[in-house]
Amino acid sequence: MNAKTLTTVLRYHGEINGPIISELLDDLDFKCINLDIPDKLRKKIFNIAVEMFQNLYHYTRDLVLEGMKDEEIRVVFLSFEMDEDCYLLHTQNFILNKDEDRLIQKIDKVNKMDSKELRVYYRQVLNNEEFSDKGGAGLGFIDMKKRSGEHLSYSIEKVNENLRKYTLIVKVKK
Repeated sequence: MNAKTLTTVLRYHGEINGPIISELLDDLDFKCINLDIPDKLRKKIFNIAVEMFQNLYHYTRDLVLEGMKDEEIRVVFLSFEMDEDCYLLHTQNFILNKDEDRLIQKIDKVNKMDSKELRVYYRQVLNNEEFSDKGGAGLGFIDMKKRSGEHLSYSIEKVNENLRKYTLIVKVKK
């Protein structure tokens, strides 16, 4: 079996903030247009990227850990890649150990739902109007899965007792 060849379209490694997010989204949209990605699919990719980039920002903006510099702990990685069958949006950032279980529960819950269950759950969360300390109501993962139609792939690796490296990959079929 041949391994699929991934082509990197966009890659970023560094700290993230509002202006950088805006620039990356503009760059992503421009590259999607140049790749002749159909408008409907381009919009889907763009909206998933918005959710993923916002998550990067919200999980890193106030991240502080004694003994680590802000630029070390707040560094993120993101990429947009493609192969012959799909597009992959990939993000990676540090999270605190205390956030790991809640993050796993949210993603696993969404991954277990079919499209109908996702729609019901989306409305339920939206009407609940509870916002997390990160500023969101928990709609991001629901929205990413709804738009991609695929399970959200993730991994969490232990860095030390207080810190984890969190990776999220969202696949969008061509």
